[in-house]
Amino acid sequence: MNMTNGKDYTFHVVSSQRKKRSTHFSLKLTSMIDMFTILLVFLLKSYSTEGHIMSVAPDLRLPQSSAQKAPETTSIVAVTADVILLDGHRVASVSEVIRSSSNLIPELQRELVRKRTLSEQVGKIHQDIGFTGKISIQGDRELPYAVIKKIMFTCGKIGYNDIMLAVTKPD
Repeated sequence: MNMTNGKDYTFHVVSSQRKKRSTHFSLKLTSMIDMFTILLVFLLKSYSTEGHIMSVAPDLRLPQSSAQKAPETTSIVAVTADVILLDGHRVASVSEVIRSSSNLIPELQRELVRKRTLSEQVGKIHQDIGFTGKISIQGDRELPYAVIKKIMFTCGKIGYNDIMLAVTKPD
């Protein structure tokens, strides 16, 4: 791809000495433009349009799965060894949830109701981005099943019935 049509660009360098000495050299831009074009094509091909939809907390070790479906953008309930987070904000303590005899987690319920109400209000303005009932749960692989069960029960009570569990691909 010859973008300069084979033209040479000539520059004259004149030194500041008393003798005016002219140095003549030519610079071929064709090769440089070709190199930048190849670099641009490489960067465009390697750019990922999917990006990271979900960021995982550093202290979580997600279970592995061979699922091929890419995750969707949803609210995320992350459960570490100590706390339950909804979209990065602390809502409950895991130890309190384990000690509770109820399957409902009141703090999580309150935040999910707030998020659902907000989504429904946005849905009145833009029909294509209203409440979908989708939510993702990130839980450490060592987390007791009772905690996941209580989180899923609470999400289902609010109307978040399309629950996705976050996993990692095996290496």
